Amino acid sequence: MYLPLHNVSRKKYFFRVPVTKLCFFTVSLPLLAFVICVLMTMYKDFENANNTHCKVPNVFPSISASIGNYEPQRTIWRTAINVHAPLRFFIVYLRGQYYKNVVRENCFIVAKLALFLNIMENIALIGLTHWTSSLHYPFHETCFKTFIGTSIFYMFFTCMMLTKYRRRPTVSNKEMYSVKLKWRAFFVNVGSFAFAAYFFLRHNKLCEPYVYSMFGFAEYIVVISNIIFHLTTVYDLQISYIYFTKSGLVIE
Repeated sequence: MYLPLHNVSRKKYFFRVPVTKLCFFTVSLPLLAFVICVLMTMYKDFENANNTHCKVPNVFPSISASIGNYEPQRTIWRTAINVHAPLRFFIVYLRGQYYKNVVRENCFIVAKLALFLNIMENIALIGLTHWTSSLHYPFHETCFKTFIGTSIFYMFFTCMMLTKYRRRPTVSNKEMYSVKLKWRAFFVNVGSFAFAAYFFLRHNKLCEPYVYSMFGFAEYIVVISNIIFHLTTVYDLQISYIYFTKSGLVIE
């Protein structure tokens, strides 16, 4: 892999992939799989998925039950994560190139930390997918805590870098919109996670009807806000296409 090759569009290539479409495709895979798994679980496994130790009524299953306890939901989720994982790691590489261009040199250590957290977030997501809470709870718990911690701090560091530590004092309207959307997704993510933790603890302590459903719904918002944050990459990357040539991948 190498970059950039000037005027690659005038040279021979096998085919090219628009970066915007690549990012949308990468994000859409887990989002679509998530929605399908939740809806299928509510339709065909409603009673089992909402059955807790409290034996109180609920309407929304947890994410772990929706993606890990039943078939074909488990296979759908694993397939989506396994297919999109290499693409996410490639986008981490593209973000690294982006940080080099827009973040001040004396702050690039923070950019490297953000990239490391993003990599760990992706690895933890793969672990969550293959180690379910019902069969491998200790591993699942570790991956869950790692995923939440790394994703929150990655979002925070990214927002701070692109707000306070840019090379250029002025930014385009697209960049301003991207940063605003990042901050909003970050605050929604942190807030919904706090609500999820509260409802989970309250459910275990008081065993009230529908409280576990509120926990599950808060989980959904955590996932969706995380996906929206990563989707903002399409506004950041300053490249248009990835070319597949005889010499390998070319980014321009």
